[in-house]
Amino acid sequence: MVVVTGDVLTTDPARAGDSAAPAAPTAGVGPPRARLSAAVVSGNEVVRRGIEGLLRADPAVGQVHGCPGPAGLAPLLQRSMLDLVVVTAADAGWLVDRHPDLAAAGVSVLVAVDRAALADGFGAAVPPADGFLWQPDLTAARLREALRRCRSGELPMPPELTRALLARTDPGIRRPRPGSVNLTSREREALALIVRGLSNKQIAKRLSISSHSAKRLVANLMLKLDAPNRTLAAVIALRAGMVEDPAPGPDRDRWSA
Repeated sequence: MVVVTGDVLTTDPARAGDSAAPAAPTAGVGPPRARLSAAVVSGNEVVRRGIEGLLRADPAVGQVHGCPGPAGLAPLLQRSMLDLVVVTAADAGWLVDRHPDLAAAGVSVLVAVDRAALADGFGAAVPPADGFLWQPDLTAARLREALRRCRSGELPMPPELTRALLARTDPGIRRPRPGSVNLTSREREALALIVRGLSNKQIAKRLSISSHSAKRLVANLMLKLDAPNRTLAAVIALRAGMVEDPAPGPDRDRWSA
């Protein structure tokens, strides 16, 4: 069964065979679409039900649907009944092909990562997503904060996950030699914001530039760092000492329970 202790998601293998019907969505609070409609995609029923429970604890979330695979999302998308998808990293391979469709439908995607996923190479092949969750320490409060940041246009990347990626990603990932990457002062500012998990829109606002300029700036950074995505760009930058670890700063406080 799933056990929530001190608001932290854990599992009890000895009782994992116990079954319980998922709690019904709370009714009668606000208009039907005032709250988010969410789906949890995971082949692990124990983990799936646990994340569903944490979502139901958020007043901003209304209906919560559990799906053992991505096929269960199709009817929800057809009825425009989906705002958010939380998918576990082990089950996120389909996002490579389907994320553009979800984005076009206005659906945000959060990927929950655990240590097993990192050991299986998650750091070297990060699926497209709108934010990430660190599953070992996932709480209702942290999930709620990730949803808030995602809805405000940021890309949630908890410091725990950043440090885990630094420790567990493929050591073969190219680490720039000191002085080998020539960045402008504006590019260094943008890189620090990428490491903190900000989206292009947020970077544009912080740097007082247009969204188009921010997009071009980030693309140039990933090209210079030889990084296929923003997450690996952050990892490479931290490994090379190009920016400071965000963990000791304000962003860490935003992720504290």
